[in-house]
Amino acid sequence: MIKANYHSHLFYCNHAVGNAKDYIEVALKAGFKEIGITDHAPVFAFTMTEQEYHKVFYHKPMLLDQMYQQYLPELEVAKKTYKNQIKVLSGFETEYIPANAFFLPVLRKAVDYLNLGVHYFEYKNKIYDTYHDVNYETIYGYLDACIKGMETHLFNTLVHPDLFMFSYQSENGKRVFDEHCEYVTKRIIECAIQNDVYLEINANGIKNSKRFSKEGVWLYPNKEFWMLVKQYPSAKIIIGADAHSPDDLAGDNVLKVEQFAKDLKLNVLSFMEVKKYENL
Repeated sequence: MIKANYHSHLFYCNHAVGNAKDYIEVALKAGFKEIGITDHAPVFAFTMTEQEYHKVFYHKPMLLDQMYQQYLPELEVAKKTYKNQIKVLSGFETEYIPANAFFLPVLRKAVDYLNLGVHYFEYKNKIYDTYHDVNYETIYGYLDACIKGMETHLFNTLVHPDLFMFSYQSENGKRVFDEHCEYVTKRIIECAIQNDVYLEINANGIKNSKRFSKEGVWLYPNKEFWMLVKQYPSAKIIIGADAHSPDDLAGDNVLKVEQFAKDLKLNVLSFMEVKKYENL
């Protein structure tokens, strides 16, 4: 069983439950040595059209005032309260789109690390939703967001890097791992290696697959994606619970992902080293 998790969400993102204390108490009971709290960062509405914003943020994201007045202070209190029991790291999960890139250094300076999660991306001057809009053409917008995000050197981990397979549509309208997916996967892996970014096997993908997969298969983690990662021995791999409830930290889905990695003989790292940001 993993003894660290670096992908956890609190109630501030409006689609998770629990506060920092709730997560840390569960982590302690599970014997964790480290936990990172990484709720979704605020995203400014002016970075996209009103229609696009409402589409990709069907829930309300964390507000800027909440970030400074509640979220960050809560994490600092948690660090001090539990410093002799567990290492608590502060973080955010956030996106990369050009119009919002100016805010990334501000976020990075405020916390210990950032996770890059591409839930939406820009392609040909439009914003697309990774859960619904990825096909053999738009997948290159997803790739561009991953690469440009990692190349900022602000992110520690690319979480659920295979999320593009959630509802991918090939040229034949089928959800298959085709030559476009293979090309994109290799570029993501190579960029992650070049920029010292971890790739995360995401346990929350199993929960999402149970809810949305008609065939009963995992939408992600995707076996073909991770078989390609296996071909790159220098790629850094970690498992992330992507917990939206304290119960997710050490639940069945984490165990299933651990077995998935073991079956594929992936070299999963037990702990994550936090990258230093030179401009802090």
